[in-house]
Amino acid sequence: MEILIHVRSLQLGDNNFTGHLPQQICLGGALENFTAMGNHFTGPIPTSLRNCTSLIQVRLEQNQLRGNITEVFGVYPNLNFLDLSSNNLYGELSQKWGQCHSLTSLNISHNNLSGIIPPQLGKAIQLHQLDLSSNHLLGNIPRELGKLTSMFNLLLSNNQLSGNIPWEVGNLFNLEHLSLASNNLSGSIPKQLGMLSKLSFLNLSKNEFVESIPDEIENLLSLQSLDLTQNMLNGKIPQQLGELQRLEALNLSHNELSGSIASTFADM
Repeated sequence: MEILIHVRSLQLGDNNFTGHLPQQICLGGALENFTAMGNHFTGPIPTSLRNCTSLIQVRLEQNQLRGNITEVFGVYPNLNFLDLSSNNLYGELSQKWGQCHSLTSLNISHNNLSGIIPPQLGKAIQLHQLDLSSNHLLGNIPRELGKLTSMFNLLLSNNQLSGNIPWEVGNLFNLEHLSLASNNLSGSIPKQLGMLSKLSFLNLSKNEFVESIPDEIENLLSLQSLDLTQNMLNGKIPQQLGELQRLEALNLSHNELSGSIASTFADM
């Protein structure tokens, strides 16, 4: 282990490594970049990462890592990228992620996380991508996420989230991809989503949304894909949907909608 004391960068990605990751990988407190993605590692996240404040990038996705991550991570002033996706991790999201003010990408999708999305995440103001999809998260989407105005990917699909979409999501004016599919979300689709002029992909399918599709959808001039299938939407389909020049995929099936779609989309 002495050989690892002063290591700053350890790259093990895309191999056939097995076994456990070394628990004292950051024993010397110098580790900045740690990549072990795309292997067959099992066991827990290394315990020494908790106080490894030198970290800048960590990529451990696509392994078979296990264990409770609730208290595994600390506060990292320089960390900008963390990917733990596609493992077998469980536990709850730490409030401390909101204190990682350099963090631009946080991906813990395709694991077994439970509990709520901590509102404190709204303090990680540099976040560009937040992917927590395919877990077992509960509760509401925190309105504090509306403070993350640098966000371009917000992916929360395939969880057990409930309640309304907070109107503050309309403040994410850089958002390009919003996926909230396969949850238990309800209420109406907020008209504030029409403020997301850069939005290309919007997926709200397989929820419990009611009322009509807001007319403000016509403002989404960058929209390429819209999926509202399997909700309880009613009323007339906004005519403006057919006038969105970039729209390539539209799925409104399994609702109670009426009306027709303008010829622009029908002729594509």
